[in-house]
Amino acid sequence: MTQVGQFAAPAGPATHGDACLVFRAGGLLAALRLADVAEAMRPLPTRPLAGTAPYVLGLTILRGRPAPVVDVARLLAGETAEPTRFVAARTGRGLVALATGPVLGVRRHLTDDDTGEAVQQNTALLGPAPGRLVEAIGTLAGEPLFLLRGLGMVPDEVWSAVQDTDADHGGGPPAEAGGAP
Repeated sequence: MTQVGQFAAPAGPATHGDACLVFRAGGLLAALRLADVAEAMRPLPTRPLAGTAPYVLGLTILRGRPAPVVDVARLLAGETAEPTRFVAARTGRGLVALATGPVLGVRRHLTDDDTGEAVQQNTALLGPAPGRLVEAIGTLAGEPLFLLRGLGMVPDEVWSAVQDTDADHGGGPPAEAGGAP
């Protein structure tokens, strides 16, 4: 495992062997490909956003731009947990702040601990929202590990609110991380 912080931009198509950022989401372990991670940070102030899905905590400001905040524990397990980190994830529509527990580090090869094989696409028992978010399930240190896929879990109405807030702040198109904080 390596130290976390700011990460390079995506390098191309991902495979199960790609390096992943591993973190806690309530009582679960989750991982996100480094290609999808912009940076990890302490939680930032979050402004509630009425009328959104329960797992959308609201909006925060990432790199001077509004970004939705998604509670990964609430999305995956329906549990509430106080976030200790935000993981800024790249999406096609801008950055999303994932509210997580502790970031455990980077795992170079995401394999199932029990078999040593690549994690499996075993998501049939998950509900519709988690099923769209989870690409595969494996184990790490005897615990289930959820490999998250590209982040399409932010509803359109939240992105509309982000655009409205960004326009109020005089912003242009969504910014990617990688510039000066």
